[in-house]
Formats: sequence, structure tokens, C-alpha cells
Amino acid sequence: MRNIILFIMMIIFGGCVPHAPVNGSYTKIKNNERIYSQSKAISATAPNNFPKNSFLGYTRFDYDLIDFERHLPNMMSEDVKITVGSPENLKNSTEKFLIKNFDYEKWAQEVLNRPDIVANMKERGVSYSKKYVDYIGGLKCGTDVESSNLALGVGSKRYYTVCGYYDTVGAKKRIDIFYNYTYTHNGTKYDSDTKSSSVTPDAMQNQFKQDMKAIFDSLVIHDMDRERMSKNGLLPNKKYEIQEW
Repeated sequence: MRNIILFIMMIIFGGCVPHAPVNGSYTKIKNNERIYSQSKAISATAPNNFPKNSFLGYTRFDYDLIDFERHLPNMMSEDVKITVGSPENLKNSTEKFLIKNFDYEKWAQEVLNRPDIVANMKERGVSYSKKYVDYIGGLKCGTDVESSNLALGVGSKRYYTVCGYYDTVGAKKRIDIFYNYTYTHNGTKYDSDTKSSSVTPDAMQNQFKQDMKAIFDSLVIHDMDRERMSKNGLLPNKKYEIQEW
């Protein structure tokens, strides 16, 4: 039963076992190698703090994606996907980040209290959820975090961040960041591991947050109209900070 549950969770939450490249390629991140999205709109690198288990950077040839994946044996799997493009059908969720002094916290609280949202989280087994402001790549962004209870020795935490900016030709652009980690404990292990993790869930969460901070601090948005963004008060002088949740 444990192996079945773990297999399902790895599929749902994107365990970091590299898949065969499809319209893209992998780069093993060493010595702070920077990888670029297809159009070179964004670039980033990942920390090499576990040299024997480096992050793999995956990029697509057909759209702007940067994906960093890593499995730390007997510990956890990490995955962060960063995409950038025109908001098009997702206009409203980008517009608010192009309004100076938009009260994201107030809007987020109203959303979390909606009956349909509360019911949806209960149905999906979400034990914790929060929306808050993040600062990534020089932008003010909105982040959602959800966690699920540790069940049968498997736990996960998932984050989703949205940012908006104007590019150098005046178009509105949207950055989406999906990042999560999945870990095992209490005797459960990944099929490729030799044992269950002896690292505490809190320590794994802290390691994941440190890794994400390194990636976000390295993110460069190459096609941003910084002059316009600054003039409109949309470039806060703040850096990404690790949150307690």
C-alpha cells in the first residue's frame, strides 16, 4: 500500500526523477551554470550545495520554460518550474501586479474565505493554505502555498507564484512559478533509495526553502522595461525573503 501511495503522489506532485527530454534538453548544474529560456527572456541557475546530487536544469525548445529538478537520496525530491509569456486568457490575475500599491493581502483573504475555495481545499485534503506577497526578480508577486498531511510516511508542500511586468516592446508579460518538494519519513522510501529519510521534516523544509531562495535570487528577467516599471512604481527595492510557513 505504501509503495502504491508513494507512486501516485510522485506522479501528482512531479517527483524529480528526470524524464526523457521532450522538445528540450537537460543541463547538469555545476559551478553556477546559468540556463536560459527558449527566447532568452529569463535565465537562472541553481545551487550546487550537494555536488554528488546536482540540480538538473531543463529547458524547452518550443516555449519559455526553466525547470530545475533534483532528488536527494534518502531525503526528498525538489522541482521548480518557471515560465514566462503573454497573459492572454489569464489577464485579470496579471493586471493586479501592474497596479501600484495593489492590496494583494486583502484580496487574497477574501478569496481564501470563499465557500467554494474552502470546499475545494477540503476535498483535495489540503491541511494548510496561505496567500502572501513575495518579491522575486525585482517584482512584487503573489504566492499560494499548500501542504498536505504526512500520510503513510509521505508528505508534500506546494507553492505557486505569479508576477507581472512590461517588456521592452510594451507588452504585458506574466511569470508563473510552480515549486514543490515531496519527502518520505517513518519507514517509507522512494523506490530508488536504500532507506527512509532520517532527516526531520522541518530540516527538509528548511533545505528546500534555502534552495528556492538561491534560485529566485539568481533569476534575471532580460526583456523587462525597467525604466517604465520604475516610473510606474512597480520595481520595489526588495529581495526574496524566506517565509516561516
